[in-house]
Amino acid sequence: MDRESILNRLKAKPDLNLFVAEVIRDAAILPILFEIVLTEKSGIKYTCSKIIRMVSEQKPELVYPCFEDVVLWLRHRNSFIKWDGILTLSNLVSVDHEDTFSAIYEDYFGLIREAQMITASNVIGNAWKIVFARPAWEKDITERLLEVPGITYFNKGEPSPECNRIACGHVLNCFDRYYDRSENKGAMVRFAQEQLGNRRKATAKTAEKFLKNHTNPL
Repeated sequence: MDRESILNRLKAKPDLNLFVAEVIRDAAILPILFEIVLTEKSGIKYTCSKIIRMVSEQKPELVYPCFEDVVLWLRHRNSFIKWDGILTLSNLVSVDHEDTFSAIYEDYFGLIREAQMITASNVIGNAWKIVFARPAWEKDITERLLEVPGITYFNKGEPSPECNRIACGHVLNCFDRYYDRSENKGAMVRFAQEQLGNRRKATAKTAEKFLKNHTNPL
């Protein structure tokens, strides 16, 4: 398929799962999707970044040759493409045999401190994938997540305590994913105990569930 045929098909709003399966069968489509993300002015570029992200969830090795192209999305002015970049990179670490992620590690996890909570939460919520792939990074990643309660996120240009409360819930869900692999279980438990008083009920309930599921090692 060429660019025009892909654009025409996507304009018809096909079943994305079927389209993803087609891309997996013919990975030559991927470079065209990346090119559309960079150059297309219509909303189809978001569909393309989503398709690439979906492929990375199932077959990360197919997207890995385009690692540097995904890295560019982290600096994209459009949030939807940036978020797909965050998610896609978290999937690619499992096949990063060339240790390419190390070069962007600081930039990637620096997004935890970005003013927009959704951007930060995408990094937070998928950090467990990176821990699974790179156990040696677990301590540093955990320490960064433990700092979330002290980070100010903004909503409509104003500091938003509620956004921080939501982000803390994502931290708990991430910790739950890799708790058994962590060397920092005590810190995780203390974090959960502190979140029992979170003014966002959903986060407080997540903390309660976390503590029920995991024995305090202290």
